[in-house]
Amino acid sequence: MRNLFFILLCIATLATAQTPTNKREVMQQFLNGTLDKSYVPSAFFMHFGKDAKIGENAINAHLRYFLLTGMDFVKIQFEQGYGRIKIEKAEDWDKIRPLPNDFFAPTLNVVKGIYDIAGTDAMVLPTVYSPFQMLIQTVGAKTVVAYADKEPERIKQALEYFTDALIGYVKACKQIGVDGFYTPTQGGEQKFYEVPGFFDTFVKPYDLKVMKECNTDTKLNILHICDYEGSYDDLTRFTSYPGQIVNAPIEVNGKPFSLKDCERLFKRPVMGGLYRKGTILEGSKEQVAKEVKTLKHDLAGKRFILGADCTVLPKTPMDNIRTAIQTSHHIHE
Repeated sequence: MRNLFFILLCIATLATAQTPTNKREVMQQFLNGTLDKSYVPSAFFMHFGKDAKIGENAINAHLRYFLLTGMDFVKIQFEQGYGRIKIEKAEDWDKIRPLPNDFFAPTLNVVKGIYDIAGTDAMVLPTVYSPFQMLIQTVGAKTVVAYADKEPERIKQALEYFTDALIGYVKACKQIGVDGFYTPTQGGEQKFYEVPGFFDTFVKPYDLKVMKECNTDTKLNILHICDYEGSYDDLTRFTSYPGQIVNAPIEVNGKPFSLKDCERLFKRPVMGGLYRKGTILEGSKEQVAKEVKTLKHDLAGKRFILGADCTVLPKTPMDNIRTAIQTSHHIHE
């Protein structure tokens, strides 16, 4: 049934396009630098409803969204965490234990279901949260900061557990056949500066272990510097991070941070351009198209992927997302 569903949607989607295209070939040409510069690849990401986190509903939600938007690759959300643990005393850190080998089986089932259907025609990128992101989802950012000075080894042990589990997850995804990963990072925000050396102690070493595995024997990896936990005053600490593409916040140190700024800093193709809470959310289709056309004009000749600075809100109008992508492709309704 899933295959039939996918084929029917694909026919309906391609019927509205001026130039039916194999999305896998589009992204391969983009990576090779041979894609026609007038066609800018595009992708926007969205978390689906509570009933679409795992299983058939998750598989169908991802495929439906991919086809209805016309985006250029499939990005799979990472919706599985360790579970919340309340840390009231140092010994409570012992509640965080090594994750079982089959911990990510529900998410891997989603990855395989999507790849088996869409992988022939599109590149597939699962999201991999960082060990630090998993930790703050488990105990909270304030708790990590509170224990960073007095119990650093307990924090490091928890991070090691998450690192080992995530590396296992990445390896399992690669066995399925995925093309790469979308790798968010957090922990370099200004609010963590109160602990000297916080980033270099609790974030970067664990990030790099996971991202090294993500970038080994894969072709498309997107480094996402996520500002969900707060703002940044400097992104230079991330320039040594791997990833063929960089997706960064639109503001750094209280000033606009453009795609051109990002490309200059990271010296590689970038992704983004639209603010997730801006025109794509609140504007009309005409306003969205105008903003995308302006962005393409400003970046004429540059290799970039049109998208948002982060995951778009669930209430973002589907017509606006589709319009942004069609405009980036030079396809108009």
